[in-house]
Amino acid sequence: MKKSVLFFILCCLLTTKVFAQNHRLSGKVLSAANNEPIGYAAVLLTEQSDSTKRNGALTSHNGDFLLKDLKNGKYLLKISALGYKAIVKSVEIGAKDLDLGTLTMSEDALSLKEVNVTGQQANVKVKTDTIEYNAGAFKTQPNAAVEELLKKLPGVEIDRDGNILVQGQKVSRLTVDGKDFFGTDPKTATKNLPADAIAKVQVIDSKTQEAKATGIDDGQREKVLNLTIKEDKKRGWFGNANLYGGTTDRYNGYLSANHFNKNLQFAVLGMSNNVSNSSFQFEDLNSFTGGNIGNIFAPPAGGSFSINVNNGRTTIGGSGVFDNSAIGEVTTHSGGLNYSNSWGKNNKLAISGSYFTYFSKGIGNRFSSIQDINQDDVLRTSEVSNRNSDNQAHRFNFKLEYHPDSLTDITFRPNVILNYTTNINNRDFRSAFDAAGKSNDGNQYFNQKNNTPALFGEFSVLRRFGKGSISLRLNGTQNTYNANWINRSLINDYTSGAPIATKLNQQADQENVAKTYTANINYMRQLNKKWSANAGYIYNQSRVDAQQFTLDYNAATDRYETVVADLSNSIDNKNWLQAARFGMIHTRTQWTYNFGFGLQQTGLDATTFNSAGVNTDHLDRKYYNILPRFSINFKNKANHTIQLNYNSSVNLPSVNDLQPIQNNTNPLYQRTGNPNLEAVKNHRMAINFNTFSADNNKYWNGYFLINYAFDDIGNNVSYVNGVQYVQPRNVDGNYFIRTGTFFGQPTKIKGLRMGYGLNLFMSHTSSFISEEKNVTNRYNIGPNTNFSYDIDDKLNTGIYLGVQYSKVNNSQPAAIDNKYFSFFNSASLSWEFVKNMRINAELQHNGTAGRADGFNNNVFLLNAGLEQYLMKRKITLAIRGFDILNQNTNIDRTVNASRMEDVRFNTVTRYFYLSLNYKISRAGATNTRSNPRNTVG
Repeated sequence: MKKSVLFFILCCLLTTKVFAQNHRLSGKVLSAANNEPIGYAAVLLTEQSDSTKRNGALTSHNGDFLLKDLKNGKYLLKISALGYKAIVKSVEIGAKDLDLGTLTMSEDALSLKEVNVTGQQANVKVKTDTIEYNAGAFKTQPNAAVEELLKKLPGVEIDRDGNILVQGQKVSRLTVDGKDFFGTDPKTATKNLPADAIAKVQVIDSKTQEAKATGIDDGQREKVLNLTIKEDKKRGWFGNANLYGGTTDRYNGYLSANHFNKNLQFAVLGMSNNVSNSSFQFEDLNSFTGGNIGNIFAPPAGGSFSINVNNGRTTIGGSGVFDNSAIGEVTTHSGGLNYSNSWGKNNKLAISGSYFTYFSKGIGNRFSSIQDINQDDVLRTSEVSNRNSDNQAHRFNFKLEYHPDSLTDITFRPNVILNYTTNINNRDFRSAFDAAGKSNDGNQYFNQKNNTPALFGEFSVLRRFGKGSISLRLNGTQNTYNANWINRSLINDYTSGAPIATKLNQQADQENVAKTYTANINYMRQLNKKWSANAGYIYNQSRVDAQQFTLDYNAATDRYETVVADLSNSIDNKNWLQAARFGMIHTRTQWTYNFGFGLQQTGLDATTFNSAGVNTDHLDRKYYNILPRFSINFKNKANHTIQLNYNSSVNLPSVNDLQPIQNNTNPLYQRTGNPNLEAVKNHRMAINFNTFSADNNKYWNGYFLINYAFDDIGNNVSYVNGVQYVQPRNVDGNYFIRTGTFFGQPTKIKGLRMGYGLNLFMSHTSSFISEEKNVTNRYNIGPNTNFSYDIDDKLNTGIYLGVQYSKVNNSQPAAIDNKYFSFFNSASLSWEFVKNMRINAELQHNGTAGRADGFNNNVFLLNAGLEQYLMKRKITLAIRGFDILNQNTNIDRTVNASRMEDVRFNTVTRYFYLSLNYKISRAGATNTRSNPRNTVG
């Protein structure tokens, strides 16, 4: 014990000795006129004995400064800020840290006059909950969109899919002058509004709608991006019009026109091309549904579905709405209108609405290689298909806000989406087991037409009183899925030696009508300065009427007239949920604690009828659960944040999972529902942290998410003559984990920024193969780094390097453990090498290693061009090349518990084109503008 004490004392003495000569100098700078903090003032400390030795810093947004690692001695301190007289004084660092306390700066009339003449502004301002960037301080190319401006802002990233990340957190909403723009989709504005129309970019840690309305801070935040328009752009029109034509008959036309006047916003978007430019993005769909994609785009029965995003293009599997999006070489015509306006004192009445439509036709050639895990063998299937697609969609959004007084908010929001698709698919396939040999081959003709209207409406009212508030929200949806198809197929079965042919020729009609109603009432009250309480009640009811009627072809009459009983039935499914929820919120200076629980009853009542209308099955289930939840939020003045959230939920199985009817639209994959499924119970916890320093523009973030499920839904897969028969089953112990971190900072080289990231995903899922359990463990890990270098608007370069390692292990002994690498690299260059002439080039490298033969790709996609600016840069004439190296491919891999599929599509390859871009300038200017009601503050 004595030796330990002596060792501890010795360490303390050594530590004291090491740091004895390193001290700190601190202080706070305020304005002498109003005692307001002066942020971003330059603090310079110079040794009096050697003027070449200096130490400097900037004051923070609250006026504080700190200089570290100072030696003993005499120094000259100088503090300067634009518009203020400099402070110059001598200081001496002695045996301890020196705190200068509060220093005041007087306004400099001459400097202030110069400010008015030159219009200089700080590049970045940091407020309590807002980071504000002066757009004019970040140069962009002529005709650049807002997206290019955002890429230059410190702490802001644009990922490969066009999503906006600030300090590592995704921006969930975008507004223009505080108003929604084309719903709330960030990418619609950032990809279409011109950068030179923007005065400021504000990144806001916005409170939830309930917190803003009630004044009770629940600690929850969302990243909102607000763009303020320059005053000279707020009257008249601005935007871009572009048209190009090229080799191999390629063309692209584009229009973005915007009109802003006082409270009025009007925008037009249009696009027509045959170069496979996609239409809807994920945020389009998220905006349309009010953030509740699962309520609108899930299957009509309300079951599970998948969302896949690839280079900005979104497909929703199982939705019955966007499943049949065109593939291959696609011709697209799309466009939209957006309008918003407000009237009255304090914008008492506000109306906004948008309409967006698209038409697309695609010719797709699809090649796939599939590995399916059998109990003691591996089934390999190769498939070639050709598909003609014809899609049409219309989307209407409308929102009305009325504020009869300062205490009442009333909102009405209806939305409509109409979708029509036609797909004609011809496919040839062949399958073989590794050990047993050839299984089958055959072909299929499938012609399907879908008509899927969806309606959504919501009414909400909130009333504040005293120290509390009460709110009521009512909404309803109706999704109708009408489909009819002709299915003709031939399968030759070789499992018994000589081939046995099975022919199918059927016609089917399917109609699913899903209606959902929700009523939600909440009461919140401030108990004291630190505590508030809330209570609420929610009732949700969903009813689905689903039916399918299938007929066999009768060669004698040349008609489809024989009812197929096994493929014809109907189901009436009613789900309901009611829950009482209680919570408490404790708010401190830097910490907010939000915790509560819900008492929930969930019910399921489903009845199945056969083709003759006879009741064949009835389910009546009720579940009672106590669902706890809590969140902890921390944020200090140094912009360090920590968020911890936990919640639990109960999800009922969908009608598609319950309905005991066989789906034979894929002759090699036959799926039947399971009426004995239990509800799925999920427990989810997420941790996020962010640090951001406005002084040096460094940021660091990290996240961790885990989801654990009881009675999750897996599949039992069995094989008969090479055909898969699938039925869902309940399984326990499924979980997944996502975690990652990112660090970014500028370098000592002016204009050079860099960032580093690492992401990890792992999952543990169970399924059954021929009634035997198979456990699949999946791991994805990938580091990435990026560099950007900008010299005003003359030279702009960027490099992104990313790699991901994927590994899949299965417990079945015959299963093949898969592992492969994916590479995502890109480089860009934009250089105005002579006045009014610029060269642009983008090189993208996508590569894989370890996939099936023929599906490993190592593709370099090079696009480059030369631009000439005319008429004071209002007109841009350019010649460009797409896929100059002629290597463009479209390859994707899908892996689940028992299947791995590599897919290759045809796609647009090399062509060259000539383009003309016209910059739409303002038609007038105004010096007055009333402030719209702020929806993001």
